[in-house]
Order: sequence, then structure tokens, then C-alpha cells
Amino acid sequence: MYINSKCSVKIYTEISPQERAFKKLYDGYKNRLYGYVLAIVHSTHAAEEITQELFIKLWINREMLEQIANPEHYIFTMARHRTLNYLRKAANDTRLLRELKEAMIPAVNDVEEQITTHDYEDMVEEALKQLSPQRSLVFRLSRYQGLKAEEIAQQLQLSCNTVKNHLTAALRFIRSYLTEHGITLIWIALLLLK
Repeated sequence: MYINSKCSVKIYTEISPQERAFKKLYDGYKNRLYGYVLAIVHSTHAAEEITQELFIKLWINREMLEQIANPEHYIFTMARHRTLNYLRKAANDTRLLRELKEAMIPAVNDVEEQITTHDYEDMVEEALKQLSPQRSLVFRLSRYQGLKAEEIAQQLQLSCNTVKNHLTAALRFIRSYLTEHGITLIWIALLLLK
């Protein structure tokens, strides 16, 4: 603090090295990081949220910023992990997955992407053909006709647990089949949500 001749008080605060490093990191990576996350999740809201969470985590651990040898690699690795966690959560959260799907609709107007989506849906059909007829039917009734496990059990005269076991096994197999054929997690989640 310093007092000038007119008796006004001015306060000078020094920025700590950690704050300086964080500000440099934030200014240098906020737009690129947001763009990277947005390209994966196709939702401005989710991209903003994930980007903000990343910088909050970096701020909380700001003491370590000076020790990071390759900040770009570190930040984008964090972003990839946090984004994949978000997509995994979305795959298990029907509401969140529907929001993602709606956010992606404008991006799917391109003919090439429509063809890709059709090809991926064909792959799901190929996977379904490899299941037992009953397991495939249970999956179709659940995903394509929107029936609940209880309704499927009643219609097929099976126990509810048998239906749930068929659904779990079918989903596990289809995810595995699609992953083996190079389809990304977000596409798998979108294809399996009908």
C-alpha cells in the first residue's frame, strides 16, 4: 500500500506466480479447449460446462501448474477424460442422451453423415442377427417399440428377470460388436437410444 501526497490510498496487489501461470493457461487454451470438447459432444451447454469444470480443477491444483512440463498435452488429456466421462454418463442417462441427440440434429443434415448413420444402424442390425432370436426380439421390443421389461415379459410369457438379463446381454454384445468395428462411444449411445 502506498499513500500519495493527496492522502488517497491505492492498493497494489501482486499476482502470485501460480495465478500468473493459471491466467496464461486460461487465456491460451480456453477457446481451443472449448472447441475440442464441442466437437466431441456437439452441445454448447455441455462444452461450456466441461470447459469450466476443467479450469476449476486446474485452479484448485494451481500449485502444480509450474511443474507441468507439457501443459497442452496435460490439458487436452484432462479434457478427453472428462468428455469421455460425460459421454459415459450420458449413455446411462436417457434424458442427457436425448439432449445430446437433439443437439446433434442440426449437424446431421449433411448427406455424408446421414449415410454414416444409416451404415451404423445397419451394423446394429448385423449385431442383432448374431444374437439368439429371443434375445434379438427382446431388444427390438425394448428399443424399437419402447416396451418396458414388464410389458415384454407379459407379451413373451417370460419372467421379468429373464427379459432384463436378455436386454443386458444384448446391449453388452452390441456395444462390443460396434466397438470392434470402430464405432465411437457417442455413436454407440445414439444408436442404442431409440
